Amino acid sequence: MNRKEEGIFLYCDNSGRIVEVLFNSLAIESDKIVNHLFIDFVRVENISHALDFFTGIKKGSAAFGYELFLRPDISQEVFYFSGALINGNILIFGSERRLDLNKFLNGMMLINNEQVNRIRSLEKERRIASTDGKEINFRLFDELSRLNNELVDMQRELTKKNIELAELNKLKNQFIGMAAHDLRNPLGNIINFAEFLREEDDTFNDEQKEFLENIKSQSSFMLSLVNELLDISVIESGNVNLNFSETDIVLLVQQVVHLDKALAEKKDMKIELHTEPVGFSISIDEQKIRQVITNLLTNAIKFSHPGSLISIDLKINEGQIIVSVKDEGQGIHPEEMEKLFKPFHKTNTKSTGGEKSTGLGLFISKQIVNAHGGKIWAESKLEEGSAFYFSLPLKLN
Repeated sequence: MNRKEEGIFLYCDNSGRIVEVLFNSLAIESDKIVNHLFIDFVRVENISHALDFFTGIKKGSAAFGYELFLRPDISQEVFYFSGALINGNILIFGSERRLDLNKFLNGMMLINNEQVNRIRSLEKERRIASTDGKEINFRLFDELSRLNNELVDMQRELTKKNIELAELNKLKNQFIGMAAHDLRNPLGNIINFAEFLREEDDTFNDEQKEFLENIKSQSSFMLSLVNELLDISVIESGNVNLNFSETDIVLLVQQVVHLDKALAEKKDMKIELHTEPVGFSISIDEQKIRQVITNLLTNAIKFSHPGSLISIDLKINEGQIIVSVKDEGQGIHPEEMEKLFKPFHKTNTKSTGGEKSTGLGLFISKQIVNAHGGKIWAESKLEEGSAFYFSLPLKLN
């Protein structure tokens, strides 16, 4: 090749990204070509034809004599491109005029003899496959190119829809957050008023006392739902902020057990706590991990039979603290295990005391544990009980 002639010789990876410039006499610096896609330097109206070119190389191991226009800032002239698949990479060469392949390869002296012979062999196969002086029928390549263009259009449309859905989801989370905030205070006031009226036992008959108990129970459930919806809106917005502090997790579990002991006693249940006799501290968001433990323990109470035992165990294993809550309840059907830890998904297991469930607690617990770099999982057998576990990275004293 005459070095004064405009031309380019490129090595691309299998996706068409330029990894090396072997020769370049175009009006663009070589370091501005590397790491870009070949089609980035082709005029927009020629991109489809450039894709045909790459399809031809991948389908037939080589493609020759493709006419392509480069971007106007590079050249105003048509370029003739040929390429071959060499050792998994794509070798591309282009010039302003059609060149005899042998002269081109002999003049470049930029690739080894094995690669030269491979390209010559592929070009020879192309000529043999030609009929009556016509080039190989590339209708299959055209069809592949058309399908590829349709796929690109679909991907663009899907990206657009995903952006729209993300915006709608953001608006939904904002609405839930605002609504939940506005509902929380009135619900709290209703609960307080119900408590106040319950203290006036002497002025109410049995039916009125039952009404007050229902008011408090329903309001408490609604307040719990509102608080969980607030947690969901924060989690889905991606703005979960953890306030880490060194915490004695054994003491934390003991506090949760003490607070929930009254719930267990109402159903004649016993809670046993077992911990390894090792002093340690762990860096966690104390309030959020308290929420996880409370969710697991109250679920165990909710779905266990009166008079049964609930066991809480804390163990250290390979740099992790593992907390488990085991009950002797109804268990969960194997086909329903996958519903656990998903929002608004409930199993067919019914609470044993008429307690209500939002179906959000386990999902929130999973997000909190994951945010701490831990894991949460469950095991269960029908009519034998369930065990819920979560692990957290441990820092020993």
